[in-house]
Amino acid sequence: MPTLLDLLGKNLAAPEVVQRLAAYPALQPEEAGPPPDARMEPVTYLRSARDGLLIKTSQEGEILAILMLSDGKDGGSEFRGELPGRINFAAEPEDAIRALGSPAWRRPEASFGGHRLGELLRFDFPAYSLHIQFRADHDGIDLVTATLARLVPGRRQA
Repeated sequence: MPTLLDLLGKNLAAPEVVQRLAAYPALQPEEAGPPPDARMEPVTYLRSARDGLLIKTSQEGEILAILMLSDGKDGGSEFRGELPGRINFAAEPEDAIRALGSPAWRRPEASFGGHRLGELLRFDFPAYSLHIQFRADHDGIDLVTATLARLVPGRRQA
């Protein structure tokens, strides 16, 4: 069975996308993005707090990123589907590295504006980059994001 990550780069109207996303009936669109005067294209998000899932799309419907949230992240439930590398939200950085290989980029724990951030790992695959944001308290994963390779700053294309 294909995973959600197989949908990256595909259009929401494609039959395989419609069929796969039917498993998440609570997905609802929400507009987001820069103000009208910004020089960036607006994006749309499909969100299901119940499923811990957020899908970022272009205005044309191309799936640009898929975010899988931990319990309580942005007020939602934990994503219950399969995470890449068969890791789970209790995983620590070394677990992710064992499952996915050496990361292309690694940012240690940091503080930003008084807010503590856990370690961040980026794994590069041909079509996308996978970012795993860990909790600052060393208590597992906070967020898993898969983004089309062409949209990842600093990413060399495969």
